[in-house]
Amino acid sequence: MSRVIFKQVVAVLGLGAAFMVLGACSGDRKPDGRPSGQVAQSGQVTAVSGKADIGGAYELVDHTGKPVTNKNYLGKAQLIFFGFAYCPDVCPTALQKMGAALELAGDAGDAYQAIFITVDPKRDTPEMLAQFVTANGFPAGLVALTGTQAQIDKAKKAFKVYGAKADDPTSAAGYTFDHTSLIYMMDENGDFVDIFSHSTSPQDIADRLVRHSDAKR
Repeated sequence: MSRVIFKQVVAVLGLGAAFMVLGACSGDRKPDGRPSGQVAQSGQVTAVSGKADIGGAYELVDHTGKPVTNKNYLGKAQLIFFGFAYCPDVCPTALQKMGAALELAGDAGDAYQAIFITVDPKRDTPEMLAQFVTANGFPAGLVALTGTQAQIDKAKKAFKVYGAKADDPTSAAGYTFDHTSLIYMMDENGDFVDIFSHSTSPQDIADRLVRHSDAKR
């Protein structure tokens, strides 16, 4: 796996390396607000070989209100991002990058299902997420998932995701979320393959998607 640059690092079990990008989202703009891309970074971590203990079983609800599990998406490789719909910059930036990468990947991009999992289930109802997934630049066919707090916590634990409420007096709700800002690449069996941070370009992501697709042939 290639070298990746991160803001803060945290141990990820089973990978043999530590990595995490912490996105501090503030403000309370509507989900279609354009991103400002404010994520600082420092330090370098090189992931080593070995299967990462990332991913696993979850039971959630998609943006149409349909109950789903991780098994619904098996058989197709996946790009997964955790965030929240009211995030003013980090989340829209990541999803727009994901959308651009899938387009740049051409036919190989069709092999991937884009998935957004909220860390803010209180506000991110299926109805809210149904509007969110239609934002310009987001991946075509993007699926957004929510659920109870317990269900979201289980999904976060499976992917080693950090997500914590933070006071924000500028927000209408009075809070925002600090959360991991990474795009997880999973294969068609739901196993971890690669990871992309905010510093990874859409072209770099696309190139890695194509390489993975070619390797499966």
